[in-house]
Amino acid sequence: MKNNKTIEQIISLFFTTSRLIYKQSKEKDHPDFFSFLQLETLGYVKDNKNPLMKEVASFLSITPPSATPLINKLAKLGMLERCSDKNDRRAIRLSITSKGQKMLEKEIKKISIQMQKTLVILDHKEQKNLAEILQKVQRAYSDNQ
Repeated sequence: MKNNKTIEQIISLFFTTSRLIYKQSKEKDHPDFFSFLQLETLGYVKDNKNPLMKEVASFLSITPPSATPLINKLAKLGMLERCSDKNDRRAIRLSITSKGQKMLEKEIKKISIQMQKTLVILDHKEQKNLAEILQKVQRAYSDNQ
């Protein structure tokens, strides 16, 4: 494959940038910091009315047993509620609580403010180009599933 160096650089940049965003968010917060995985979980449950636990795990690309401690913690914190499926009592459905909704909105707002402060190094056109490039990459990965 051509441009192996460039591809390796892009991979490294994706991982490093993700790590830096996470680290900066965590350090500026207090002990009740929510991980990106927890926020993604809350967002998915909010956007998908009463999903099954296995659907959440699939969305996060983790196994259902790996999702259980994540869901347990969010439920213990009062962010999510579990309820039995009406058609199959063994199946567990999830819903976001008002407390979870508020926390999700608060955390997304904090991340957004930090991202705005960081992205001032790019002019409007560069920000738009970055968004378009990331959308193309996301579509390419989605199409390959």
